[in-house]
Amino acid sequence: MRQNIDKNVADTSGVPSLLIDYAFDGATLGLAPDIQMLPGAYAKICYGKGFESGYMSANNSMKDVNFMGVNLVPYATDNLRVEMQWDRAHNIFAYPENRDASILGLPFGPNTNLGDVDQFLLGINGVVPDLGSGNLNLFLDGAVSRTHPNSNFFSVMTPNGPMPLAGLMYDAGSTRESKTGTALYLGGRYDYNPTGTKIGLEYNHGSKDWVAFAPAADDMWTAKQGVHGDVYELYLIQEINSKPISRFGKAFFRLGYQYYDFKYTGSNNWVGAPKSLSDLGDSPANAQMFPALDKSHDVYATFDVTF
Repeated sequence: MRQNIDKNVADTSGVPSLLIDYAFDGATLGLAPDIQMLPGAYAKICYGKGFESGYMSANNSMKDVNFMGVNLVPYATDNLRVEMQWDRAHNIFAYPENRDASILGLPFGPNTNLGDVDQFLLGINGVVPDLGSGNLNLFLDGAVSRTHPNSNFFSVMTPNGPMPLAGLMYDAGSTRESKTGTALYLGGRYDYNPTGTKIGLEYNHGSKDWVAFAPAADDMWTAKQGVHGDVYELYLIQEINSKPISRFGKAFFRLGYQYYDFKYTGSNNWVGAPKSLSDLGDSPANAQMFPALDKSHDVYATFDVTF
């Protein structure tokens, strides 16, 4: 809702942002049966390639990172929409290939695949029409992630060779096991029709082991959908009441405030075990490569044109 995307565009855009906000090549095959008791129902099978390993060679043991999933909308009307999704990321990479190749002066070890991640989501969007001089839009999304690590590690190079540091949501030297994370995302927006003004409030929470894929988000610090902690956001949208140049065209100003309250390290990252911020000083094993961010206050202003 905070992106102010037209409902007709959002219905065909792909996957929920709480799970995936990523730019990759892919394809979708959908079916929309005409069922009187389930108006607007449809289902989609989705596939995407999130990382291309290139030609295999003696120095390249990486596998492609592939996404696949099923998106099911059993009910969709102008005022109510129910959505469910399952997806799996196969062979998640240890780090993007274009990332800075050093941490604290130590170069990364060879990139590798760390395992698979499943995501599940149930979401409900609703509209209370003609409430005063506008409409009230509400949404509630709940999600679960489940990791399936292999025996590979992210590593750094030392004079004695690669030193393993972390696997898929666990640290080297600890037990390799699957981790389950949860996320909650809810909010509302009131659209005041006479002036094209929209006021919204959102809240989202991610647990210690929550895994999201949202690097394409434009949040200042990190994508709020992948935070291990709580994020509160208040925003105001003012649309320009002029004739658009295309069917879905619009222009609007947006002013917002975000408050991040991090509880654990590793937000929007699947490498290594997250640590409680309150425990970082208790043991050398909890030391972080970069200073851990505790809280953040962000104010943003944008001018958006869609077409």
